[in-house]
Amino acid sequence: MTDQNASILVVDDVAENRDLLMRRLKRLGFTHIDEAANGIEALAAIDQKPYDLVLLDIMMPELDGFGVLDRLRADGRINELPVIVVSALNEIEPVVRCIELGADDFIFKPFNPTLLRARVLATLEKKGLRDRTRDELKRKQAELTEARTLQLALVPPPFAGAFGGRQLTIDVLLEPAKEVGGDLVDYFPVGDSKMVAVIGDVSDKGAGAALMMARTHSMFRSLGTRPDAAELFSDPARAVGLVNDALARGNGSCMFVTLLLAVLDVPAGTLAYVRAGHVPPYLRAVDGTVSRLTAAGGPALGVVEEFVFRAATVTMAAGEGLLVVTDGLTEAHDHAGDLYGEARVGDFLAALGTESAPLPRLAAGVRAFEAGLPAFDDMAALLLTLDPPGAG
Repeated sequence: MTDQNASILVVDDVAENRDLLMRRLKRLGFTHIDEAANGIEALAAIDQKPYDLVLLDIMMPELDGFGVLDRLRADGRINELPVIVVSALNEIEPVVRCIELGADDFIFKPFNPTLLRARVLATLEKKGLRDRTRDELKRKQAELTEARTLQLALVPPPFAGAFGGRQLTIDVLLEPAKEVGGDLVDYFPVGDSKMVAVIGDVSDKGAGAALMMARTHSMFRSLGTRPDAAELFSDPARAVGLVNDALARGNGSCMFVTLLLAVLDVPAGTLAYVRAGHVPPYLRAVDGTVSRLTAAGGPALGVVEEFVFRAATVTMAAGEGLLVVTDGLTEAHDHAGDLYGEARVGDFLAALGTESAPLPRLAAGVRAFEAGLPAFDDMAALLLTLDPPGAG
């Protein structure tokens, strides 16, 4: 929009004043000019048409300029519609009041034509800049909203059923702190007997972390489709090493991913896992006792190329559950700065009953602990239970 295409509303109860302002504006090249004789007419015109600028008198019958500004501020339109007050009031108090009510500028009557020209053009230029900025923000917000939808679509649905001759339940949770985030959570079968679970946390937040997350996610999924996937995931350290080398190679941003890769041989109940700089997972026994799997398999992914990772192995008995979380849960804090902490996550797991899909309740507890503070970090969690009580 050029200045000359701007739509302007002139508001004044004196016809001669309106005529003078309109003639001056036409000399500046503006052709889309309307007029109103009081505040009531002005608000009615604004309701019917999107104006780019309002030149507003103060002292008017029925509804004065202060009332117009107050109405525009009350419904939020003053943030998008610039107003220049043109008034004979020559004291500072009315000027201050108009600015406090949201007016962009103030010109005293009788006005100087050169000053009017400068103020009108400058105000329209600022509005154009604000409009372009607002449109760009809306475009980016729409893109981020779509990206969030796509990111959440990467998370598989909860699972409850038979696999490898036994019963399994898998609950997953992903809540980005911003529109998109750097946490990942996934699980997928390899062959007829192995279930792979992966959860990770990229070292940053936002769009860059989301891209790193998606890249890491796609790499593990690609490994799961290889002809030798069953053999590869029999040694999860090897799978982690392959992804680490790819992420570390040419990693100019120095972004890294803490990660836990777990491979459950379902018939045998054998769980092999690699903890690459990640929060130690929780293992819940049938009696509710919770322990931690603290074996360290190596540093976060993307830091050291060709690092030799190590896997650890435990045996899961029927009824036992594995819970893996990211530090968005454990390091969430309240107004006093106290952390939610790993112990509270363990207490949640210890007290867990037979409910299905309990992880949203865990996340809700963390958000309640934060008591309205902005989300500290992305949150991701995975809960896998082997032969859960009551399963058919």
